Amino acid sequence: MEWSFSRYLSAKRSVDDRALNRLVWEALKGEIKGKTQTQPIRALELGMGIGTMFQRALEWGLIEQGEYIGIDAEQENVETACRIIPLWAKEQGWNVQPMDVDQDLERHHYGVNYDFLRADLFDFLQQARWQNYFDLVIANAVLDLVDVRFALPVIRNSLNRNGLGYFSINFDGMTAFEPVVQSDLDEQIIRVYHQSMDDRRVGGQPSGGSQTGRRLFQALSQAGFEILQSGSSDWVVFPRGGRYPADERYFLHFILHFFEETIPQYPQIDLNAFQNWLKVRRAQIDRGELIFLAHQLDFLVRKR
Repeated sequence: MEWSFSRYLSAKRSVDDRALNRLVWEALKGEIKGKTQTQPIRALELGMGIGTMFQRALEWGLIEQGEYIGIDAEQENVETACRIIPLWAKEQGWNVQPMDVDQDLERHHYGVNYDFLRADLFDFLQQARWQNYFDLVIANAVLDLVDVRFALPVIRNSLNRNGLGYFSINFDGMTAFEPVVQSDLDEQIIRVYHQSMDDRRVGGQPSGGSQTGRRLFQALSQAGFEILQSGSSDWVVFPRGGRYPADERYFLHFILHFFEETIPQYPQIDLNAFQNWLKVRRAQIDRGELIFLAHQLDFLVRKR
């Protein structure tokens, strides 16, 4: 099977749609509605992937008027979003148009002006022009990949007075595959996979962790945020009549690909046993039998 990260992000759309906590989302919509009564919204998405959250923000009635900037570190993701979104918006009849962040941003256009660009999260947020600028910062499946001790303060600095943060799909220490292949081996593989999240380093510094979700409660408070709402956003992927919805069969194969890239780095796992485990799991997907669960948390916060 050929691996495409952009296809994985596309396949993840339906999984995230089910997972996102609707209580948190509705609380966010209520806050945004209050803000847009006076002026259009200024939103920034960190790690925007191929633009699925932008699509969701329109389809689920979050943003009707304003500016939406999405950044991602991967050029392929940005190029994919720039190709997909205009065609999708035209087909769906959305009142959106691209903008140029190097020009003066106008707020009078009725509809949504958007721009997607390749940028490092920290480099972008530390630019003087974005200080106290945004009404909303979105990070979906992002904060568990960065060191929140450094990320949260720069996010806060980019928000204007009473600005909002919507931080969703933050992994929180539980992964499960059913049915069980071999209890002890299953537990060992998952434990080591979680360890790899805690071991991850970028530039010599910790980058994310396997219990980011629960740790965000304290980290957000320490960084100067008030938590307005929080709730679980678990991935639950299972077949219906032996078939997976949408492109979720590919999503599951890609999850196993993450394991395939990671586990061989840890000598405590017998590689022959692991390869057999992968073979069994892939066969379960192809037969429409595998169930996959992952526990995550969503947060809506306000800058104090």
